[in-house]
Amino acid sequence: MENVTKFRCPTCESEYKVVRVEVPLSGNEHPLTCLGCGAPLRNREGKFILKYLRVDGRPVTRRRKSLL
Repeated sequence: MENVTKFRCPTCESEYKVVRVEVPLSGNEHPLTCLGCGAPLRNREGKFILKYLRVDGRPVTRRRKSLL
């Protein structure tokens, strides 16, 4: 597939495959976060939405921020 690239989260180094899908702008794009650490991920690149598929097999261990 030519619309698939590899991506590594710069915060926790979780590995993903990123799929780009051409979709018209809707204004309803939801924010995306890393499954490993909760860091924000880009959800759009121009006319493409980005879909992240985790491939590293590590368990999901999100760090929760303290509510204090």
